[in-house]
Amino acid sequence: MKRIFLIAGGVFALLVVAAMVVPFLVPKDVYKAQIEKAASSALNRDVVLTGDVGISVFPRISASIGGVTVANPEGFASPSMIKAGELRGSVKWLPLLQKRVEVQEISFVDADVQLQKLADGRVNWEFGTGEDTQAEDGGPSGSVDAGVEQARLKNASLTYRDDATGTVYELKDLDLEASLQSLDKPLKAKANGLFQDQTFDVALTLDSLDAMSASKPASLKLTLESDMGKARFDGTVTLGDAGTMDGTFDASSDALDAAVRFAKLDLPYDLSKLGKVSAEGAVSGPLAALQVRLDKVTQSSGLMKTDFAGTVTLGEAPVVDGTLSLSAPSLADVATFAAIDMPYNLSPLGAATVKAALKGPLDKPVIRFDSAGVKSSLIDASYTGALTLGDAPALDGTMKALLPNTGELVKQLGIDIPAEDALERVQVSGALKGAVDQLRLTGLDFTHSGALMDAAFKGNVALGGDGQINGTIDASSSELRALLKAADVEMEPGDTLQTFSAKGGISGTFKTIAFTALNLTLDNIKATGNAGLDLSGARPRLTGKLDMGALDLSPFLGASDQTKKPAQPMTGWSKEPLDLAGLKSVDADLSITTSSLVLGNVTLTKASVVTALDDGLLVADLPAFAAFGGNWSGKMSVDSRQATPAVSFAMSGDSIAMSSLLGTLAGFDKLTGAGGFTVNASASGQSIDEIMRGLNGQLSTKLADGTLKGLNVTQLVRSAQSLQTAFTTGSLQNLDFGSVLSPAAETEFTSFDAVLKIEDGVAKVDLMKLLNPVLGIDGTGVINLGGQSLDLRLATSIDKKGTGAGSVVQLNGIPVPVRLSGSWSKLKVSPDFSGVQAALQAELGARVVDGLTGKLGGNGSGDLGGTLGNAIGGALGLPAKPATTPSGTAPETTPDAAAETAAPTPQPTLEDVAKEQALKALGDAFGSKEKKPADPAPATDPEAPTETPASDQP
Repeated sequence: MKRIFLIAGGVFALLVVAAMVVPFLVPKDVYKAQIEKAASSALNRDVVLTGDVGISVFPRISASIGGVTVANPEGFASPSMIKAGELRGSVKWLPLLQKRVEVQEISFVDADVQLQKLADGRVNWEFGTGEDTQAEDGGPSGSVDAGVEQARLKNASLTYRDDATGTVYELKDLDLEASLQSLDKPLKAKANGLFQDQTFDVALTLDSLDAMSASKPASLKLTLESDMGKARFDGTVTLGDAGTMDGTFDASSDALDAAVRFAKLDLPYDLSKLGKVSAEGAVSGPLAALQVRLDKVTQSSGLMKTDFAGTVTLGEAPVVDGTLSLSAPSLADVATFAAIDMPYNLSPLGAATVKAALKGPLDKPVIRFDSAGVKSSLIDASYTGALTLGDAPALDGTMKALLPNTGELVKQLGIDIPAEDALERVQVSGALKGAVDQLRLTGLDFTHSGALMDAAFKGNVALGGDGQINGTIDASSSELRALLKAADVEMEPGDTLQTFSAKGGISGTFKTIAFTALNLTLDNIKATGNAGLDLSGARPRLTGKLDMGALDLSPFLGASDQTKKPAQPMTGWSKEPLDLAGLKSVDADLSITTSSLVLGNVTLTKASVVTALDDGLLVADLPAFAAFGGNWSGKMSVDSRQATPAVSFAMSGDSIAMSSLLGTLAGFDKLTGAGGFTVNASASGQSIDEIMRGLNGQLSTKLADGTLKGLNVTQLVRSAQSLQTAFTTGSLQNLDFGSVLSPAAETEFTSFDAVLKIEDGVAKVDLMKLLNPVLGIDGTGVINLGGQSLDLRLATSIDKKGTGAGSVVQLNGIPVPVRLSGSWSKLKVSPDFSGVQAALQAELGARVVDGLTGKLGGNGSGDLGGTLGNAIGGALGLPAKPATTPSGTAPETTPDAAAETAAPTPQPTLEDVAKEQALKALGDAFGSKEKKPADPAPATDPEAPTETPASDQP
């Protein structure tokens, strides 16, 4: 028995020695072939060893070879799935006895692994079990199972290609340790390297490679760390035609922008500004459209802080659905981060806070705000509603805001709004809808208060283009000129356009505004009706149809004091330059109805005025108005466009109170009466004086029942009965001109007609006829409007009985007109003898010829001188001289006669004076001059009245 054991022990020892020695005796190619066979059987692939082989059999079968190639199945791009610079492997002894290959270790150094998924779904990483083989003797052989206790890759590279999608992933510098007891046992692996050029460390546990390769769910635990962040997954993975994932995860990153680039997502955001981001949740669904449930996402950086919960569905167009809270110190920086191309500078809006829900495309979601606000020193605003991001962000919600200095805010925002310098404290609320650069505000409640303007608005506003506005407004300004200046409206100095208020409906654009049901106040002007304001031109333009009550436009005709003053004596027209700056400040197209319209000293009542004011040209069409006691129609214009202003007017009226008309317009109050009046005139000048001196046109009037003040023509005649009586009595000097011409004097008339043609401020009388029951006057001459003077000749006729049969004021049948001359304020009246001399020459000539002819044609006797004297006296209307004593007969004398003979030379009688004047006239008629006697003229009694020739009377 002992021998048996000894023999058995010897045999065993021999076998052990043989096992240790034989491998060294057997050629290495034999071992190489066996290793290739074992590896090929384990992987079910052709494995080729190309380098030197090192082999040992104790304590396990192990081998190393300098080069290894693992073939790809048929149909794949590369003939080799794996190439390695060195392969080391070891196989356990005992499992071989059971037809099971247990690879204790297999290592690849400098390996290059090519993984590929074909378009038909086949993959090259599916390893099958070895097929049944026949022994060399042809005997049957059982199947061989295989497992790898430890596999290593050092400095390996791995490439994955998906032919169906064109996706390529690359691993470089890979160091991997893995173990796989069998294909239906868990695969455990650790690896590090570069994936898509990003460093990583990964740990993986996969419960069944066989299940995963068979398109069945396989449990997977995966942890990953890289420069992009950290991630963990615990769930199941299914590979196949449509790979899926289902599990939980958590992840964090300080370099989210690198992760997005790694994932090849085309996002328009610089995610580096997000700082640290962490997330936890779950994933489910196909890998091509993976749904990510984000239970908690937090982000924190200097840009903003964010919390999010919801879902993100990945794919060609990722979408998001969740809730968001955000706080950011600068809304402008957030807009820049979000790649929102805003038309305005958002920096003045300050910090932003948001609580909202997001839904839609990940790069352009619709954000529905539970609350969103911005706050800075220039604004405190909040918004509730939707914001759609995109090329032109759009809003749909409600807002409210307080802006303590709106002008500064809009200036910093870069929004061009008229009169921005006038904008101060604003409170506003309403609904917003539309793209931010075409925003529509509805149900708007707006109030503004400031030094230049107070305003309130309720209605709708659109911001696009020139803007749109529709609602009601209540606005006022006590600094209108400053307000217009703030709106870049050039204003000439002046006292007009100081205050403004408006209340009513408003519509139009920010530059062209229409007002309805308007209550308007402009300076002292009040109006109701419809109006418009156009700010698009060089000057504001007013339009409208207004009832303006009592309207005073005097301030707009010049800057001088418009206070009404009591009537003053005329001392000449004003030479003060006209100030028409108000006409150049605004343009206007207005239809105005007014109870009274005041233009300087002119007051119109019940007026309907259509006014156009364009660049300094004021045209007023007055189809009907009442003024100066009558009814009128006409048109007037004031043109201040040129260096020298021009005025024109065409007016006609009936029942006009002439005293009021001439006194107001010309300062001439000497004519009263009522009747028709027509004037059409024009002029230009720098002052009223120049305008009156340059006036051209025509004036006509037809008056009834009036007076000519300052002159009493009837009294002129009644005071001395007639000039003839004055001559015959020698009382010319006693004509009562003091009572004829005085402030209290007047000449009444029942009708007065006049037609005057005006040239260069001088009105020539084409027709002037005055009548009353006892008096008729025909006038000729001129009225100097510019010089405020006149020179009229009034041919009068008197009907002393008032029967209408007038007799001309005459010198024995020779008419003697009355001359009215001098300045308007200091008129003088005198008989006009300029026509008497010619008439007298003609009359004397006829009478002397008759007298001489009668005398010479007789017996040659008679008193030629007496005859001639009687002829001259007759011409003058004097009484005939008594017959003289015949020649040679001494006159009878009396005691008194002697005394008279001795008396001094008598004074000239009226007959002598008349004869002297008649002889002078007769000499003039015959072309000769009367010779004066050489003796000096006799002394004149100082007590005797002095008779002055008629032609020298005043």
